[in-house]
Amino acid sequence: MLEPPVKDYEVKATELTRPFWDAVRAGRLIVQRCSACGKTFFRPEVACPHCLSTEWRWVESSGRGTLYSFSVVHRAPSPAFTAPFIFAAIDMEEGWTLFSNVIGIAPDEAKIGMTLRVSFEHPSDTLSLPLFRPADD
Repeated sequence: MLEPPVKDYEVKATELTRPFWDAVRAGRLIVQRCSACGKTFFRPEVACPHCLSTEWRWVESSGRGTLYSFSVVHRAPSPAFTAPFIFAAIDMEEGWTLFSNVIGIAPDEAKIGMTLRVSFEHPSDTLSLPLFRPADD
């Protein structure tokens, strides 16, 4: 089974991304939702990428999604990572996509379309990550 691939790394939060990383540290997954068009979007942006409105707010995500695509990384990009790990695109229930890692399964167990749930991992005192595990249901 693969566990968090990152050993120790410091997130360089900006004013725009700090609410996301603070929520992750607290065990919550949040996403931006546009007040004008109602769509959610991720990565953090100053304006909605759908309608360009700057009126948006952070909202709670269910933390549930579907594995859209993945790749098994066999060569760590830096000493902070442990390979192999599953790098994935996850389509979240609220209509946004997040890139993360799938943990708790072997690479050959990952299947497109499988249901995933967020798992907040804290590989170090300075790093908290929203990683994903297969949903139990």
